[in-house]
Amino acid sequence: MLKPELIPYHYVSLDINHWYVAIKKGWVPIAEAMKEKVEKEFENMEENDDVAVYIQLLKLRHELMLSYLHPDSVTNIEKAYKNAKQAKENVAESNLTDLIEFYFNFFTGMYHFRTRDLVDALTYYRIAEKHLDLLEDQAEANKAEFYFKVSEVYYYMKETYFSMNYAKRAYAIFDRQDKVDEKPTYGKQKVQCQFVIFGNWLDKMCYEEALDTANKSLTDAKEIDEKHLIGSAHFNVGLCYNQLEELDKAEYHFQRSYDIHKQQGHIYESKALFNLAYVKAKQNDLKVATALYKEGNVVAKRHENQEIIEKLKLIKGLYLSYDLNILRETFKFFKKKSLYGDMEEYAVAVAEFLTNKEKRHEAVEFYQMAIEARRQIQRGKHLHEI
Repeated sequence: MLKPELIPYHYVSLDINHWYVAIKKGWVPIAEAMKEKVEKEFENMEENDDVAVYIQLLKLRHELMLSYLHPDSVTNIEKAYKNAKQAKENVAESNLTDLIEFYFNFFTGMYHFRTRDLVDALTYYRIAEKHLDLLEDQAEANKAEFYFKVSEVYYYMKETYFSMNYAKRAYAIFDRQDKVDEKPTYGKQKVQCQFVIFGNWLDKMCYEEALDTANKSLTDAKEIDEKHLIGSAHFNVGLCYNQLEELDKAEYHFQRSYDIHKQQGHIYESKALFNLAYVKAKQNDLKVATALYKEGNVVAKRHENQEIIEKLKLIKGLYLSYDLNILRETFKFFKKKSLYGDMEEYAVAVAEFLTNKEKRHEAVEFYQMAIEARRQIQRGKHLHEI
């Protein structure tokens, strides 16, 4: 029996590129179909190390996409990461192109961001950026995607200047591309950039700018009718009102966010639940706060969202049972994961709560945690300037 003729790798590369476009756009059915097509073509493709590694990298990127859109159906991220890493290690470093080096470090950074290992994520992003500068034919939209992902990790590390800079660069490219294309297709990406810009305004305590940005992103999300983005935009408006201590308005938007994300079964429903429970606890509605706390734990465990599981301990330890040892567990988690922004914010909140209860000795411990977190953030800024 004759063997089938080998498929030239450049033909498969075209389908790989279509697959990547579908991933970036979040077009799950198309991405799934292209993934299956590429895998079948690869079985009969002429040997090419770059394509072999690239396919494994896109499998990782594919799983990362699914982990955000359909978190309860995803179990293969760790396996995909190991396979991508092994595929790269099987090829001599001198034979790897800048394109492969860029995507390996970019997607590995995304993987570590997904697991909230922020320092590792940033390390790989910075390596990826060096290769990005060497890619003369790199599409503007790909650069924008990279800038956006970098802005996310800087945001979580509370590196406001860097985060805002990258988010605005990404937004400008997406907006420029929409004006060039006959049919605008980057509305979703522009809203996501607005989310990061909003978060940075909030961190800078520029509440008027933050609320304006949050409301604009809500309007834009409704215009493109993206349910997940609408839910996330409501969440951001709620965060702003929470900071302004307008708790009734905050509760309304957190509830809207939760309703939307619950309907979709999205991982963000656990974030909305935590914040809703936190607001109800601050309103001293402990009966409702207790019910939301219990529901939040169930939802967070279902999504395997360790960050929210730990944050829920803040509500239990401070409002429901008053156990500072439970609170300390959360701050150990923040420190381990380099979540110094959260560490500072919640340490100050806990310290102020304890001070108001005239437990000043206990408050000092948490003020010291906030100071330590601020020092780590400042130290990080100096490191990034090297």
